[in-house]
Amino acid sequence: MNGNTLDNGDRTFEYVVSTGSNKPIQELRFPVNVLKVFDVRELVARVMNFHRIPCFVETELNMKLKKFVDNERMNLHDHQAALLLQKIRDDPTLIEHVAKVVSDKYENSWQEHAPPCLSQSNNFPLAYHHLIHSTAMQNLLQLEKKYHNAVSKFLADKEQSLSNMRERHRMEMSRACDNVGFAYTTEDVSILATKQLADSNRLEKQWKDNYRKLTEKQKQEYCDVVVRFSKEMKENEDKLNENGNIFMEVQKIIDSSSLGIPVSPRDATDERDVVSENSVTASSGISMEESFTINLGAQLKTMHNIRLMVADMLYFCRYSDDGEMEAQRFQTAMSLYSNSLSAIILLSDKNLKQCSGIEKDFRTVCESSTEFHFDSLDEQVARVNEHAMVVRQSRSQTLINTDLNERNSSLEGEQGVLTEGDFYITKHSNLSQVHLVFHLVAEESQLRTKASLTNVTSRHHVILGMRHIMKVASSHDIRTITIPLLLCHELSEEITFQWCVKRAELVMKCVKGFMMEMATWDGGISRTIQFVIPPGVSEEAFDKLRSALPEVFRTTSTRDLTPAHKKLPTR
Repeated sequence: MNGNTLDNGDRTFEYVVSTGSNKPIQELRFPVNVLKVFDVRELVARVMNFHRIPCFVETELNMKLKKFVDNERMNLHDHQAALLLQKIRDDPTLIEHVAKVVSDKYENSWQEHAPPCLSQSNNFPLAYHHLIHSTAMQNLLQLEKKYHNAVSKFLADKEQSLSNMRERHRMEMSRACDNVGFAYTTEDVSILATKQLADSNRLEKQWKDNYRKLTEKQKQEYCDVVVRFSKEMKENEDKLNENGNIFMEVQKIIDSSSLGIPVSPRDATDERDVVSENSVTASSGISMEESFTINLGAQLKTMHNIRLMVADMLYFCRYSDDGEMEAQRFQTAMSLYSNSLSAIILLSDKNLKQCSGIEKDFRTVCESSTEFHFDSLDEQVARVNEHAMVVRQSRSQTLINTDLNERNSSLEGEQGVLTEGDFYITKHSNLSQVHLVFHLVAEESQLRTKASLTNVTSRHHVILGMRHIMKVASSHDIRTITIPLLLCHELSEEITFQWCVKRAELVMKCVKGFMMEMATWDGGISRTIQFVIPPGVSEEAFDKLRSALPEVFRTTSTRDLTPAHKKLPTR
């Protein structure tokens, strides 16, 4: 073959077929590109089908064709390598160019050959995971607590400032209304109301901007310190260097009395400690609780833990108090970058732009401290809203060919971009016991009515949405899931004892089926399922639900393995 000719791998394969001693020998010849043959068996099957070759020839034909392709491919690569080596011998200046090309290909294809990433955003998770599992863990948690206290103080000043303005506005409006017709006219009262509204909006916007600046500054400072602190520890053989620059910088931040909290120049409070409503810790914990161990599966059984408790759903998001905050923070931080995540399900409104109910309280909890690892809740919800708009447009396109009345009825009353049963996920690192929150869209007011007992079945949108949540959890290393057992976060007057029992049995049976499906999705991984009942339920109802759970799930029972001759006689 001429060395200057480009070889594209085209070859001709020849095979002699003998179908019998008294029959003539047949020759099989067809073109093969040895660089494009990936499955020899498939090629042989197609050739035999096209030429109607007897099946007893298939084994030998497979073997000879595979040997032919492998040999020709090896010869081709050897020939091309020889040509390249000869080219380098003729021109030694090409060595550096070839070495750079090969090095770039290895760096782009193999992670172990890739250069270390210098981006702080990518280095921060690795540095944080390294520090939280080292002797610097205590310093890191103290630093986070310091930042948390600074945000709490800022929110306390904000609430006090807004409260002072509301009180002043109330007194001004009361004085104006009492003197209408004397010192004030109705037009003056309208002007005063407009002015007060503008002042309130301006002050709230100013506090909001200052909060954003504070959290951004804390996040940037924290990420920079963590990356440099991890580098300093690695240089010191993973030991704390108390004389190191970064260690002393961290201690200086922890010991400092102020972290540069911005204060509004107007309606600002003094420097006394004020407890903010936004930083309220979990005032009500778990009032009643029961734990079970269950086995699920037909042949290969998997053990799971089931917890039944009466508590507020946000109890798993708030920190209990300053004394236990560091311990709770440690437990959550240790598993932040792991395959053992925790999640809760919150029933949310379908309109992402409006925030009410438990979503409003949840937003307050998230704002009580800076989110160092992920985007803020507002930024995550904004991205979800953009994606949901695209999804809604695609859904509306599917209704173009449907009947007009059906299309109008399907879109009637849909004010938000999401529909019942949809859910979106937000990631958090500043909550007490959870890393992920599944926001399940549901009409909670409708789920609390008596009619919902017949309307809500195993095929309801909310139940199907919960099934999809369980499927996502099985494929993303979520080992603890907290579920509202009654599909509501508050009890209403219409909710009776029988209503609670029937709704709980429905949710338990559906979750059991979902868990058995999860065993087929992930191979059977042990998980913890927490069923939460809203506060206010009676002890009688809780005892009934506690007795119903073992009937739905197969709970494990203790067995006495003592030999019969060693057992004590019973009276």
